[in-house]
Amino acid sequence: MDVNKRANLLIEFLTEELPPINLEQNIGTNFSNNLSVGLKNFIPVQANIIPFVTPRRFGCIIQDVLFTESGACNTRRGPAINMALKDGKPTPALLGFAKSCKLDWTDLLQNSDGYFYANIQIIGRSLEEVLKEAIIGALNKLPIAKNMRWGENDYSFVRPIHNLLILHGDKIIAKDSVIMGLTPNNYTFGHRIMSNGKIIINHADEYISKLNEEGKVIASFKERMEQIRQQLNRCAQALDLAINDMPGLLAEVTALVEYPVVLHGEFNPEFLQVPEECLILSMAKNQKYFALLDKNNKLSNKFLFVANIESTDAKVIVKGNEKVLSARLQDAKFFFDVDKKHQLAHFTQKLDSVVYHNKLGSQLDRIIRLQNIASQIAKLLNVNPDLARSTAYLLKADLVSEMVGEFPELQGTMGKYYARSQGENEEVANAIEKHYYPRFSKDKLPNGNLATVMALSDKLETLIGIWGIGLQPTGEKDPFALRRAALGVVRILLEHNLDIMQLLTISYQSFADKYSLNTNSIHQVYKFILNRLENYLATDYSLNCIKSALNTEPRIFTQIPGLLKILDNFARRNPELLQANKRIQNILSKNGYLADNQPSLPQFDTSLLDNNAEKVLYDHWLNSTDKLNLYINNHDWVSYFNVLGSFNLVITDFFDKVMVMTDDLDVQKNRIALLFKFYTLANKLCKLSELD
Repeated sequence: MDVNKRANLLIEFLTEELPPINLEQNIGTNFSNNLSVGLKNFIPVQANIIPFVTPRRFGCIIQDVLFTESGACNTRRGPAINMALKDGKPTPALLGFAKSCKLDWTDLLQNSDGYFYANIQIIGRSLEEVLKEAIIGALNKLPIAKNMRWGENDYSFVRPIHNLLILHGDKIIAKDSVIMGLTPNNYTFGHRIMSNGKIIINHADEYISKLNEEGKVIASFKERMEQIRQQLNRCAQALDLAINDMPGLLAEVTALVEYPVVLHGEFNPEFLQVPEECLILSMAKNQKYFALLDKNNKLSNKFLFVANIESTDAKVIVKGNEKVLSARLQDAKFFFDVDKKHQLAHFTQKLDSVVYHNKLGSQLDRIIRLQNIASQIAKLLNVNPDLARSTAYLLKADLVSEMVGEFPELQGTMGKYYARSQGENEEVANAIEKHYYPRFSKDKLPNGNLATVMALSDKLETLIGIWGIGLQPTGEKDPFALRRAALGVVRILLEHNLDIMQLLTISYQSFADKYSLNTNSIHQVYKFILNRLENYLATDYSLNCIKSALNTEPRIFTQIPGLLKILDNFARRNPELLQANKRIQNILSKNGYLADNQPSLPQFDTSLLDNNAEKVLYDHWLNSTDKLNLYINNHDWVSYFNVLGSFNLVITDFFDKVMVMTDDLDVQKNRIALLFKFYTLANKLCKLSELD
């Protein structure tokens, strides 16, 4: 074989059916990326790597792979020339060095630095030498939670592997290697039903087309997904309907088929009496079907599904799928009918036997806490406290319903429908559903004040309770979704003028003395929420400005976005003021006035003002204090920063003409007290030192 040959490298593992969840990322892309790292000396810097994965195979094609890696030259320094030659003849030390380099001593180089050197040519390894190790390494790095074991040698992978195809161009390579119990060959197998026998691959370049034409398999995950998408859209348009967007369903279906064919079927319209969320979820979760919506965005009784075969009689396949779906929907209807026989209060009482956490009682205990929290937050949002208490009693009732037991994703949604069916008004039904909102970063906020009260109560109770028993998030682990709860609180409070510390205190008090919570929970959760707020705002605003605004530990969040919009501009226009602020901060810190256990500030005495510049600073401070406080209360940031910016020349002139640390201790302390007054006022809204 030509050692300088470049050719496309093809590797395909043929397996039993792979688990569909995140198949493309976990196995397809990861394997090719891991392999390219192991073969980095054989492939171009910008190598074109084509991953592929189907339910029964995975691998990749890497283009322009060298058969032999480039050689290298290793330079070794030997003994000193004046010590290695005696009367022009080599000493034993020089001969030993030359021998270790597998060279004659006359082939060594005498360098100007006074030493012998040997240039040793290192021959590049062949692809066959390193391929097995690279493949095994790539397999071992795959993010697979649980492997299967098979074979006499106890091989381990997510599913048993039955065939290994490896070609470099038109040559089988690593034929003497045993990888996962298999030796490489030049053939594969196609679709289980639509293909027969071995498919010989004569060259790596023909793999994709030959597998498609002879094997009826579309190897590329992305190409297969795009074909399914196009077929779905064509079918939906032909039916004059729209596809319901179910996140992740298209990728999961793509991972289940090798040769997709989209068909459509129907179910009995009587099932449409069941809430459409139940039907859509049943179709997607149990059958991997795509629900269709009419022009009014209502569920129709037609659906699309993806077959893994091109049949001569598609009606048989459609009929079979309709029959299976009918049974599934009949189950959903049964659950719905059974649940409606009971009032939500009946389900709430059953929560007494459902443990929330062994340190925090049952779900019913939690409901009682939520009632107390909600009734107090309700007063802050002009909601009837009694209405809030009665709504909170029903919030978690559907957790023990038959429907939510089958489909946990419907919690809240089913509570809404059951509330409606028992005569609750729409505001209560909406609050029961929306108290879980926002469920993720871009999700909608709860609409309506009652729903907002419920959402805040639920999230704050979780944060205080779970944090209070010591189960705060660590690293990537967050089993109780406290980060998500905190982000939800942040997003709600950016829209509602509520004091976060007041809300946390209300939540903490709901646990009373019955539960042993960390006494620092309120402050710790507050800092945790501030951290979520910082991360949330960082997508739209300067991090320095955010840190400046949050360093003062604001308790009301609604003012912050407006503040951040002009804070950056203020910082750029007033660099002298920021430098002076830092200088003041250093002076105060060195004298202990910014420490937690700061000494008593000396009494400020206007009679000790003996320099005109310090008198001007004091007068300006005196005239500005009420204005700045008024602008803070009115959220008038433009006026606030205009006044604060007016200190620019005043404070600069002060430091030009006034010696703060004068020998007269009384004057010195008085000047420090004046600077403290200015510093406290200037940093009341945001910490200026974070802006520089």
